Amino acid sequence: MNKTILSLMAAAMAATAANTAAAKSVEMPSLLKVERIEVLHIDTLLQISFDIDPHRVKPGSDYQVMFTPVVKSNSSDKDSVVLKHVTFAGRNRYYTHLREGDIAAGDLIYQAGKKGLVEYSRSVTWQPWMDNCTIYMREETQNCCKPIKPLCDTPIATIDTPEEQITDSFEEIDYIALTGDSAVVLEAEGKAYIDFIVNRTEIKENYRRNPIELKKIIESIDLIKDDPDAIITRLTIKGFASPEGSYENNVRLAIGRTESLKEYVRERYHFDPKIMFTNYEPEDWDGLRAWLETADIPNRDAIMEIVNSGMAPDPKDAAIKKQYPKQYKLMLDSVYPGLRHSDYTVQYRIKTYVDIDELKLAYERTPERLRPVDFFRVAQTYDKGTKEFEDVLLKASEIYPYDQQASINAANILMRRGKMQEASEKLMNAGESGEAYYTRAMLAHINGDEERALALFRKANELGVGKASKFINRLETPTPKQSIFYFIEGEE
Repeated sequence: MNKTILSLMAAAMAATAANTAAAKSVEMPSLLKVERIEVLHIDTLLQISFDIDPHRVKPGSDYQVMFTPVVKSNSSDKDSVVLKHVTFAGRNRYYTHLREGDIAAGDLIYQAGKKGLVEYSRSVTWQPWMDNCTIYMREETQNCCKPIKPLCDTPIATIDTPEEQITDSFEEIDYIALTGDSAVVLEAEGKAYIDFIVNRTEIKENYRRNPIELKKIIESIDLIKDDPDAIITRLTIKGFASPEGSYENNVRLAIGRTESLKEYVRERYHFDPKIMFTNYEPEDWDGLRAWLETADIPNRDAIMEIVNSGMAPDPKDAAIKKQYPKQYKLMLDSVYPGLRHSDYTVQYRIKTYVDIDELKLAYERTPERLRPVDFFRVAQTYDKGTKEFEDVLLKASEIYPYDQQASINAANILMRRGKMQEASEKLMNAGESGEAYYTRAMLAHINGDEERALALFRKANELGVGKASKFINRLETPTPKQSIFYFIEGEE
């Protein structure tokens, strides 16, 4: 529980406060005699407690005195709260109440002059204006035949909260320039299922599905080749064979068929052989394994166990064929053809945009073609800090999730937008620069983790981020706490 409690003032302070109380105009001397008094600010409550010995309260036999705590703002006459009063009645007045039965349930009324101790404790909801307020004890007197008569208002305590040094942490959040200017290299990937005559490696363009499958490759390459902003820098083809047949023969087929497809593409486009690369997988066991993982066939787990075993490829294929002939036939007819494929990757470099209008057009249509530095140039066409400006920087982080500068900017923007968890995730890729530590410190500071914030600001300062020193000074300087000063002391 967050609890602000201050002890009683020293005697000198109490004397000074008493003079302040005495300066108030009163009609009669105060009858207030407290044994103990305590004012507490506890979370969302203001609690006022005191003990009074009825024996020391002497309003007169036919009179009663009402003590009512009042909380009043020190800066506004409009803000005040009146708590429940407690009444001490003289002997005759008290017995009149008993005789007439006018003491309602919940009334705090006691006979003055009696020995004992009355404990009073009431709470009210804490309000912002109570940061600086005074608690008075309103004293009123009355006898049976006359209206209530004000006696005096006795200040009993004041709450003083130093004005906080108001700093909008979000104003300290800034953006850093994106400097990444490496050429943008993209890839287009595809998969083609070229049909070959049994045990042969040459390509027949019109054989079975080949017109369709070869067209897929050609269209993928043409799309990039015809793009005026793209330059093809590498083309890779990897051929796969299915597991049936001998492994040695499958190696021959995979290599030969891959080379045939490479030559088919090279001759069509006259590519420089230096940019063309091939690879092969004699038997695509990974593809079979992936199919089995979701297949619903008898003995699937047993077949999977053979596939995952350490047996050589030929004994592995023979074991499945011998032990599970029906499932093997099914896979041979419907699964193995799909394991005979050629995967191709076309790698291409995007030209560097110089004209800002070209940049903005590319940003709207194909932002993945921009470098980090290009995103920053586009952002700078908008006023700094606007939504448009920030949206461009967020897109940069989306395209380049591991770019440290883009991650820092994205974290700062997300903090501004109140998305602290997303900002924290972005900072995982922000690196170890001074700006990265500064941004992590700002996030901790905004989240109220001042101990972590201070450590991170110190690290950022060590790494040359001078603006961190302001926060270091602020966090190292103790913040003045709320104080409760008592004008009166309990009388033991």
